[in-house]
Amino acid sequence: MLFKTLLLSASLVLSAVSAFAADPKKPDCAPFALPDMKLTWVAPDIVHNGTPLQVRNFDSSDTVQTVLARYRREWKASAQNPQDAIEYPIKDYQVIAKMMGLCFYTVQVKKSTTTSGSTGVLAVSQVQPSQQAPVLGKDFPMMSGSQVAADMKHRDPGKEARTIVLMNQFSTNANADFYRRVLGNDGWTVLSHHLIPNKGGNGNSQTITFRRGFNETSMVIARTQGGSSVLANLVDKP
Repeated sequence: MLFKTLLLSASLVLSAVSAFAADPKKPDCAPFALPDMKLTWVAPDIVHNGTPLQVRNFDSSDTVQTVLARYRREWKASAQNPQDAIEYPIKDYQVIAKMMGLCFYTVQVKKSTTTSGSTGVLAVSQVQPSQQAPVLGKDFPMMSGSQVAADMKHRDPGKEARTIVLMNQFSTNANADFYRRVLGNDGWTVLSHHLIPNKGGNGNSQTITFRRGFNETSMVIARTQGGSSVLANLVDKP
């Protein structure tokens, strides 16, 4: 669930902003306008496809429409920020977002399932223009023709982590065999390997966990239309 929230939030930001940096830093942006909300850090310092990003979950006693209305007022077009906020739905969420200077602010909100209020995600990312785009999936082995959908680095104190999502036209078995062979040749040992039958009998998803020294890599390889998706989470000192 955590990864899905992170990836959804990052996708919202990067769908509207394309920006890259050779050495990305935390977003240096004005504080997010925070009404009466209960806040929880999801990712205080990550880099998603080359762009620094901060993400927080929130819970509010206000309704979805009240939250949206508050940010419409807060982000009203002005001489300093002439463009209007943009709004659109995504899955169960309503989204409002705006570019202000070099910073892009996103609120995604939905009705709470436990209270009469709302819950959601706040994300802020800073544009750091550079002439060279990062190579997504750099130094990570992948089968021929694989396309990297996301490359996210989590920079927590004392621990580095990286999440990569890629897709290719090969079966889950072919991907699993590839990673067992390639990572095995690079000194990784398999801690666990499980098959998870897909609903409707359409093949199997697979989970594999590798260990090398203090480093750990866990993978979820799932069947997609026309191939497979691979979600890999690499952690040092897990």
